[in-house]
Amino acid sequence: MLPVVILSTVDPVLRESALLSLLTDLPGTGVLRQDLDPATGTIRRVISDEAGVHEDVTQRLEHACLGCAVREDSLPALDTMVGSGRWERIVWALPVSAQSLTAARPLCAGGAVDGVQLASVVCVVDADQVEDDLMGDALLADRDLALSADDRRSVGEAVAAQLEHADLVLTTGSDPVGLTLADHLRGRRTMRSALFNTRVAQVFAPRHSPRHAEARMDPCLVRAPEAPDAHGVWSLDLMSPRPVHPGRFLEGLDELAGRRVRSRGRFHLTTRPGRFGVWDAAGRQLSIGDGGRWRVASPSTRLVFTGVDDDRSAVAAGFARMLMTDAELAGARPTTDGLDDWLGDR
Repeated sequence: MLPVVILSTVDPVLRESALLSLLTDLPGTGVLRQDLDPATGTIRRVISDEAGVHEDVTQRLEHACLGCAVREDSLPALDTMVGSGRWERIVWALPVSAQSLTAARPLCAGGAVDGVQLASVVCVVDADQVEDDLMGDALLADRDLALSADDRRSVGEAVAAQLEHADLVLTTGSDPVGLTLADHLRGRRTMRSALFNTRVAQVFAPRHSPRHAEARMDPCLVRAPEAPDAHGVWSLDLMSPRPVHPGRFLEGLDELAGRRVRSRGRFHLTTRPGRFGVWDAAGRQLSIGDGGRWRVASPSTRLVFTGVDDDRSAVAAGFARMLMTDAELAGARPTTDGLDDWLGDR
Protein backbone atom coordinates (compact mmCIF):
# COMPACT_ATOMS: atom_id res chain seq x y z
CA MET A 1 0.00 0.00 0.00
CA LEU A 2 1.31 3.44 -0.96
CA PRO A 3 1.21 5.83 2.02
CA VAL A 4 -0.54 9.18 1.46
CA VAL A 5 -0.25 12.28 3.62
CA ILE A 6 -2.87 15.03 3.38
CA LEU A 7 -1.42 18.52 3.90
CA SER A 8 -3.54 21.56 4.79
CA THR A 9 -2.87 25.19 5.70
CA VAL A 10 -4.37 28.67 5.29
CA ASP A 11 -1.08 30.16 4.08
CA PRO A 12 0.08 29.57 0.48
CA VAL A 13 3.70 30.44 1.38
CA LEU A 14 3.66 27.90 4.22
CA ARG A 15 2.28 25.26 1.87
CA GLU A 16 5.14 25.77 -0.60
CA SER A 17 7.73 25.82 2.19
CA ALA A 18 6.40 22.56 3.60
CA LEU A 19 6.34 20.86 0.19
CA LEU A 20 9.89 21.99 -0.60
CA SER A 21 11.09 20.66 2.75
CA LEU A 22 9.38 17.31 2.21
CA LEU A 23 10.56 16.90 -1.39
CA THR A 24 14.21 17.61 -0.67
CA ASP A 25 14.31 15.33 2.35
CA LEU A 26 13.26 12.01 0.84
CA PRO A 27 13.48 11.10 -2.87
CA GLY A 28 10.64 9.09 -4.29
CA THR A 29 7.97 11.39 -2.84
CA GLY A 30 5.29 12.53 -5.27
CA VAL A 31 3.21 15.65 -4.69
CA LEU A 32 -0.33 16.30 -5.81
CA ARG A 33 -1.01 20.02 -5.36
CA GLN A 34 -4.39 21.58 -6.15
CA ASP A 35 -5.87 25.06 -6.27
CA LEU A 36 -9.51 26.01 -6.77
CA ASP A 37 -10.52 29.18 -8.63
CA PRO A 38 -14.15 29.97 -7.75
CA ALA A 39 -14.25 32.87 -10.22
CA THR A 40 -13.68 30.58 -13.22
CA GLY A 41 -15.01 27.34 -11.73
CA THR A 42 -11.71 25.58 -12.41
CA ILE A 43 -9.14 23.52 -10.54
CA ARG A 44 -5.42 23.55 -11.23
CA ARG A 45 -3.64 20.25 -10.63
CA VAL A 46 0.15 20.07 -10.39
CA ILE A 47 1.98 16.75 -9.95
CA SER A 48 5.66 17.02 -9.09
CA ASP A 49 8.59 15.46 -7.25
CA GLU A 50 12.24 16.29 -6.57
CA ALA A 51 12.96 16.11 -10.32
CA GLY A 52 10.42 18.81 -11.19
CA VAL A 53 6.87 19.17 -12.51
CA HIS A 54 5.38 16.16 -14.30
CA GLU A 55 1.90 17.53 -14.91
CA ASP A 56 0.27 20.97 -14.76
CA VAL A 57 -3.37 20.92 -15.81
CA THR A 58 -6.30 23.28 -15.31
CA GLN A 59 -9.80 21.97 -15.88
CA ARG A 60 -13.37 23.07 -15.29
CA LEU A 61 -15.40 21.46 -12.52
CA GLU A 62 -19.09 20.69 -12.52
CA HIS A 63 -19.24 22.73 -9.31
CA ALA A 64 -16.29 24.71 -7.93
CA CYS A 65 -16.37 23.24 -4.43
CA LEU A 66 -14.00 21.03 -2.49
CA GLY A 67 -16.32 18.02 -2.50
CA CYS A 68 -16.57 18.09 -6.28
CA ALA A 69 -12.84 18.65 -6.60
CA VAL A 70 -12.12 15.56 -4.53
CA ARG A 71 -14.58 13.43 -6.49
CA GLU A 72 -13.84 14.71 -10.01
CA ASP A 73 -10.11 15.46 -9.86
CA SER A 74 -8.27 14.38 -6.71
CA LEU A 75 -9.22 10.72 -6.52
CA PRO A 76 -8.64 10.05 -10.25
CA ALA A 77 -5.29 11.87 -10.04
CA LEU A 78 -4.21 9.80 -7.03
CA ASP A 79 -5.26 6.63 -8.86
CA THR A 80 -3.13 7.63 -11.84
CA MET A 81 -0.14 8.41 -9.62
CA VAL A 82 -0.38 5.01 -7.93
CA GLY A 83 -0.72 3.23 -11.25
CA SER A 84 2.38 4.89 -12.66
CA GLY A 85 4.64 3.11 -10.16
CA ARG A 86 6.87 6.19 -10.12
CA TRP A 87 6.54 7.10 -6.43
CA GLU A 88 6.97 5.39 -3.07
CA ARG A 89 4.74 7.84 -1.18
CA ILE A 90 2.45 10.79 -1.97
CA VAL A 91 1.77 14.16 -0.38
CA TRP A 92 -1.68 15.48 -1.27
CA ALA A 93 -1.51 19.26 -0.77
CA LEU A 94 -5.06 20.58 -0.53
CA PRO A 95 -6.22 23.95 -1.83
CA VAL A 96 -5.25 26.62 0.69
CA SER A 97 -7.95 26.91 3.44
CA ALA A 98 -9.55 23.56 2.53
CA GLN A 99 -10.81 21.25 5.29
CA SER A 100 -8.82 18.03 5.48
CA LEU A 101 -11.82 16.06 6.76
CA THR A 102 -13.53 16.28 3.35
CA ALA A 103 -10.45 14.84 1.67
CA ALA A 104 -9.75 12.15 4.26
CA ARG A 105 -13.16 10.51 4.34
CA PRO A 106 -13.15 8.88 0.88
CA LEU A 107 -9.63 7.53 1.39
CA CYS A 108 -10.62 6.01 4.73
CA ALA A 109 -13.87 4.57 3.42
CA GLY A 110 -12.00 2.19 1.12
CA GLY A 111 -12.45 1.54 -2.59
CA ALA A 112 -12.00 5.16 -3.67
CA VAL A 113 -8.37 4.59 -4.72
CA ASP A 114 -6.86 1.11 -4.77
CA GLY A 115 -3.39 0.62 -3.38
CA VAL A 116 -3.21 3.64 -1.06
CA GLN A 117 -3.42 4.10 2.69
CA LEU A 118 -3.94 7.40 4.47
CA ALA A 119 -0.90 7.55 6.75
CA SER A 120 -1.39 10.95 8.33
CA VAL A 121 -3.27 14.23 8.13
CA VAL A 122 -0.91 17.18 8.56
CA CYS A 123 -1.61 20.85 9.06
CA VAL A 124 0.96 23.65 8.90
CA VAL A 125 0.62 26.85 10.93
CA ASP A 126 2.80 29.88 11.64
CA ALA A 127 3.08 30.26 15.42
CA ASP A 128 3.76 33.98 14.97
CA GLN A 129 0.48 34.44 13.05
CA VAL A 130 -1.90 31.86 14.45
CA GLU A 131 -3.33 34.04 17.24
CA ASP A 132 -4.45 36.72 14.78
CA ASP A 133 -5.70 34.08 12.35
CA LEU A 134 -7.77 32.29 15.00
CA MET A 135 -9.03 35.24 17.00
CA GLY A 136 -9.34 37.93 14.33
CA ASP A 137 -12.31 39.05 12.25
CA ALA A 138 -10.86 38.37 8.78
CA LEU A 139 -12.84 36.25 6.36
CA LEU A 140 -11.16 33.94 3.87
CA ALA A 141 -12.66 36.09 1.12
CA ASP A 142 -10.73 39.08 2.51
CA ARG A 143 -7.49 37.22 1.71
CA ASP A 144 -8.69 35.76 -1.62
CA LEU A 145 -8.70 32.30 -0.02
CA ALA A 146 -12.41 31.47 -0.32
CA LEU A 147 -13.03 28.16 -2.08
CA SER A 148 -16.35 29.14 -3.63
CA ALA A 149 -18.41 32.24 -4.33
CA ASP A 150 -20.53 31.58 -1.23
CA ASP A 151 -17.64 30.61 1.09
CA ARG A 152 -18.19 32.96 4.04
CA ARG A 153 -15.93 31.17 6.50
CA SER A 154 -13.64 33.18 8.71
CA VAL A 155 -9.90 32.53 8.65
CA GLY A 156 -10.20 31.39 12.27
CA GLU A 157 -12.87 28.85 11.39
CA ALA A 158 -10.65 27.34 8.69
CA VAL A 159 -7.53 27.24 10.90
CA ALA A 160 -9.43 25.68 13.80
CA ALA A 161 -10.92 22.94 11.63
CA GLN A 162 -7.51 22.06 10.21
CA LEU A 163 -5.86 21.99 13.64
CA GLU A 164 -8.59 19.87 15.20
CA HIS A 165 -8.56 17.23 12.46
CA ALA A 166 -4.80 16.94 12.01
CA ASP A 167 -2.79 14.01 13.35
CA LEU A 168 0.40 16.08 13.14
CA VAL A 169 0.70 19.87 13.43
CA LEU A 170 3.84 21.31 11.85
CA THR A 171 4.82 24.81 12.96
CA THR A 172 7.07 27.63 11.88
CA GLY A 173 7.79 30.64 14.07
CA SER A 174 8.50 30.72 17.78
CA ASP A 175 5.76 32.76 19.49
CA PRO A 176 4.91 30.82 22.69
CA VAL A 177 1.32 32.07 22.55
CA GLY A 178 0.85 30.65 19.06
CA LEU A 179 2.50 27.35 19.95
CA THR A 180 0.31 27.03 23.06
CA LEU A 181 -2.83 27.83 21.07
CA ALA A 182 -1.92 25.08 18.61
CA ASP A 183 -1.54 22.66 21.53
CA HIS A 184 -4.91 23.65 23.01
CA LEU A 185 -6.76 23.26 19.70
CA ARG A 186 -5.14 20.17 18.27
CA GLY A 187 -6.91 17.00 19.26
CA ARG A 188 -5.98 14.21 21.61
CA ARG A 189 -3.73 11.48 20.21
CA THR A 190 -1.98 14.07 18.00
CA MET A 191 1.52 15.55 17.84
CA ARG A 192 3.16 18.92 17.20
CA SER A 193 6.60 19.38 15.67
CA ALA A 194 8.66 22.19 14.12
CA LEU A 195 8.43 21.99 10.33
CA PHE A 196 12.11 22.30 9.55
CA ASN A 197 13.15 19.88 12.29
CA THR A 198 10.81 17.14 11.09
CA ARG A 199 11.94 14.48 8.65
CA VAL A 200 9.66 13.02 6.01
CA ALA A 201 9.81 9.59 7.61
CA GLN A 202 8.14 11.11 10.69
CA VAL A 203 5.47 12.78 8.58
CA PHE A 204 4.62 9.49 6.86
CA ALA A 205 4.50 7.49 10.08
CA PRO A 206 1.15 5.63 10.07
CA ARG A 207 -0.79 7.48 12.76
CA HIS A 208 -4.20 8.27 11.23
CA SER A 209 -7.21 6.68 12.90
CA PRO A 210 -10.48 7.57 11.15
CA ARG A 211 -12.45 6.83 14.32
CA HIS A 212 -10.35 9.10 16.50
CA ALA A 213 -10.17 11.85 13.87
CA GLU A 214 -13.92 11.86 13.37
CA ALA A 215 -14.45 11.95 17.13
CA ARG A 216 -12.14 14.96 17.45
CA MET A 217 -14.35 16.84 14.97
CA ASP A 218 -17.70 15.74 16.40
CA PRO A 219 -19.28 18.61 18.41
CA CYS A 220 -21.43 16.11 20.27
CA LEU A 221 -18.26 14.45 21.59
CA VAL A 222 -16.28 17.62 22.32
CA ARG A 223 -13.63 17.28 25.05
CA ALA A 224 -11.34 19.63 26.91
CA PRO A 225 -7.76 19.95 25.65
CA GLU A 226 -4.97 18.15 27.46
CA ALA A 227 -2.52 21.06 27.14
CA PRO A 228 -2.01 23.16 30.30
CA ASP A 229 -2.82 26.88 30.40
CA ALA A 230 0.32 28.95 29.71
CA HIS A 231 1.49 32.25 28.21
CA GLY A 232 -1.95 33.78 28.68
CA VAL A 233 -3.68 30.96 26.77
CA TRP A 234 -6.48 29.23 28.66
CA SER A 235 -9.30 26.78 28.02
CA LEU A 236 -12.59 26.37 29.85
CA ASP A 237 -14.62 23.17 29.67
CA LEU A 238 -18.17 24.21 30.60
CA MET A 239 -20.74 21.43 30.94
CA SER A 240 -24.17 21.08 32.48
CA PRO A 241 -26.98 18.51 32.30
CA ARG A 242 -29.37 21.46 32.00
CA PRO A 243 -30.80 22.61 28.68
CA VAL A 244 -30.38 26.22 27.60
CA HIS A 245 -33.24 28.71 27.88
CA PRO A 246 -34.03 29.78 24.28
CA GLY A 247 -34.53 33.44 25.11
CA ARG A 248 -31.41 33.86 27.20
CA PHE A 249 -29.46 31.73 24.75
CA LEU A 250 -30.23 34.17 21.95
CA GLU A 251 -29.62 37.18 24.19
CA GLY A 252 -26.24 35.81 25.27
CA LEU A 253 -24.81 35.01 21.84
CA ASP A 254 -22.88 38.27 21.58
CA GLU A 255 -21.56 37.93 25.12
CA LEU A 256 -20.10 34.48 24.52
CA ALA A 257 -19.23 34.61 20.82
CA GLY A 258 -18.33 38.29 20.50
CA ARG A 259 -14.87 37.76 21.98
CA ARG A 260 -11.43 36.77 20.76
CA VAL A 261 -12.02 33.13 21.62
CA ARG A 262 -12.38 29.79 19.91
CA SER A 263 -15.36 27.79 21.17
CA ARG A 264 -17.21 24.70 20.07
CA GLY A 265 -19.58 22.11 21.43
CA ARG A 266 -23.22 21.14 21.84
CA PHE A 267 -26.33 22.53 23.48
CA HIS A 268 -29.62 21.06 24.60
CA LEU A 269 -33.12 22.52 24.06
CA THR A 270 -36.30 21.14 25.61
CA THR A 271 -38.14 22.32 22.49
CA ARG A 272 -36.15 19.84 20.37
CA PRO A 273 -36.05 16.54 22.25
CA GLY A 274 -33.80 13.89 20.80
CA ARG A 275 -31.61 16.34 18.87
CA PHE A 276 -28.66 18.51 19.81
CA GLY A 277 -27.55 21.92 18.64
CA VAL A 278 -24.04 22.62 17.34
CA TRP A 279 -22.03 25.64 18.50
CA ASP A 280 -18.91 26.60 16.51
CA ALA A 281 -17.20 29.98 16.92
CA ALA A 282 -13.83 31.49 16.06
CA GLY A 283 -12.92 35.08 16.73
CA ARG A 284 -16.24 36.89 16.57
CA GLN A 285 -17.82 34.58 13.98
CA LEU A 286 -20.44 32.13 15.29
CA SER A 287 -22.19 29.27 13.56
CA ILE A 288 -25.03 27.32 15.17
CA GLY A 289 -27.02 24.52 13.61
CA ASP A 290 -28.73 21.18 14.03
CA GLY A 291 -26.31 18.36 14.85
CA GLY A 292 -28.69 15.45 14.50
CA ARG A 293 -29.54 12.87 17.12
CA TRP A 294 -27.66 12.65 20.40
CA ARG A 295 -24.53 10.50 20.43
CA VAL A 296 -23.92 10.66 24.18
CA ALA A 297 -25.67 8.74 26.95
CA SER A 298 -27.59 11.72 28.34
CA PRO A 299 -28.44 15.07 26.73
CA SER A 300 -26.33 17.91 28.11
CA THR A 301 -24.87 21.27 27.22
CA ARG A 302 -21.09 21.36 26.82
CA LEU A 303 -19.00 24.15 25.33
CA VAL A 304 -15.20 24.34 25.34
CA PHE A 305 -13.69 27.83 25.11
CA THR A 306 -10.06 28.71 24.36
CA GLY A 307 -8.89 32.30 24.66
CA VAL A 308 -5.91 34.56 25.20
CA ASP A 309 -5.81 37.11 28.04
CA ASP A 310 -9.60 37.44 28.14
CA ASP A 311 -11.93 37.35 31.13
CA ARG A 312 -12.59 33.68 31.79
CA SER A 313 -14.99 34.48 34.61
CA ALA A 314 -17.21 36.49 32.25
CA VAL A 315 -17.37 33.53 29.85
CA ALA A 316 -18.30 31.15 32.67
CA ALA A 317 -20.94 33.56 33.98
CA GLY A 318 -22.45 33.99 30.52
CA PHE A 319 -22.65 30.23 30.09
CA ALA A 320 -24.37 29.82 33.48
CA ARG A 321 -26.93 32.55 32.68
CA MET A 322 -28.21 30.85 29.56
CA LEU A 323 -29.03 27.58 31.36
CA MET A 324 -32.57 26.90 32.57
CA THR A 325 -33.16 27.27 36.31
CA ASP A 326 -34.78 24.74 38.65
CA ALA A 327 -37.99 26.80 38.64
CA GLU A 328 -38.07 26.90 34.83
CA LEU A 329 -37.48 23.17 34.57
CA ALA A 330 -40.26 22.49 37.09
CA GLY A 331 -42.71 24.89 35.45
CA ALA A 332 -44.20 25.22 32.00
CA ARG A 333 -41.58 24.57 29.33
CA PRO A 334 -41.18 26.89 26.31
CA THR A 335 -43.12 25.64 23.30
CA THR A 336 -41.18 27.67 20.76
CA ASP A 337 -37.52 28.69 20.72
CA GLY A 338 -37.09 31.22 17.90
CA LEU A 339 -34.28 29.17 16.39
CA ASP A 340 -35.98 27.76 13.29
CA ASP A 341 -33.81 29.89 11.02
CA TRP A 342 -30.68 28.20 12.39
CA LEU A 343 -31.86 24.73 13.44
CA GLY A 344 -34.72 24.12 11.02
CA ASP A 345 -38.36 23.51 11.80
CA ARG A 346 -39.00 21.60 14.99
